[in-house]
Amino acid sequence: KGPCRMKKINLLTTLEDGNGKGQQLSALDDIKKSLMTYGVTLEIAFSNSIHDREIRFNNGWMVKIGRGLDYFKKTESRFAIGYCDYDLRQCYETTVDIFHAKHTKALSS
Repeated sequence: KGPCRMKKINLLTTLEDGNGKGQQLSALDDIKKSLMTYGVTLEIAFSNSIHDREIRFNNGWMVKIGRGLDYFKKTESRFAIGYCDYDLRQCYETTVDIFHAKHTKALSS
């Protein structure tokens, strides 16, 4: 593979409550460190008011996924086909919307 062209990811997410908070922060820190080995910076911000799950690219394209990124079904065991290759896993039913920012309108408050 060639070098990664992506240099930065901005993540806006909600902060888990209670016991899940520490696990979430630890997992995000692991992802951040892993990305750094490829020269990609992960910037994380937290919001209490977001609900929609979306990915926005710097070229104006947006992807909204109804279930978020958790649309793969678990395999029956770690030796099942698809355990390591998500191309072979079954998926939950969800909606994926792909559109460009030039076709959207910002709501003013």
